[in-house]
Amino acid sequence: MPPKIKFTKELVIKKGYEIVRKKGWNALSTRALAAELGSSPIPIYSCFNSMQELEPEIIKKIVDILQDYMVREVTGDPWLDHGIGYVLFAAEERLLFLSINDADHFELGRRYGQRIWDDCTNALADYPPFSGLSNEQIYNVQLKRWMFAHGFAFHACFAPKGTVGVEQIILHIREGSNAILEGLKRQFQ
Repeated sequence: MPPKIKFTKELVIKKGYEIVRKKGWNALSTRALAAELGSSPIPIYSCFNSMQELEPEIIKKIVDILQDYMVREVTGDPWLDHGIGYVLFAAEERLLFLSINDADHFELGRRYGQRIWDDCTNALADYPPFSGLSNEQIYNVQLKRWMFAHGFAFHACFAPKGTVGVEQIILHIREGSNAILEGLKRQFQ
């Protein structure tokens, strides 16, 4: 009798993530995952009881990738870089962006994405353009800018490949962010 094939949870998550990254959630199945692992579906169940148990782990991995994009230095301005990274992720990793924003996975994406919001907020604790604003006002500015960036990210995600470039993303995030910040500062007075 041949030995049983065993996989680590990390390997199963990695292969599941790769399927979602290349083909989206609809392509993720026990059979597809088994094919990626070069085995029958049975060993997968030694790590996860169901595909529904695997999906949150894949979303955590996707959110980690998104955070990597958002903390990359692009302009040297961390607040702008957070927005730029979010839109770049949507443009460059279309299926991953959609996978955390679809109806079936949005709540998990939001829950795990809260860590990004908290980390980005903490990174901006001494951000000079926010000086003089209360925590509530800063939250309001960040929320409005996130809504702008989120809409822009969907545009970048669905635009024909190569039509939304890095320079365009930087320009629009800079202009939109400044307009939101300055407009809200005037409102707060």
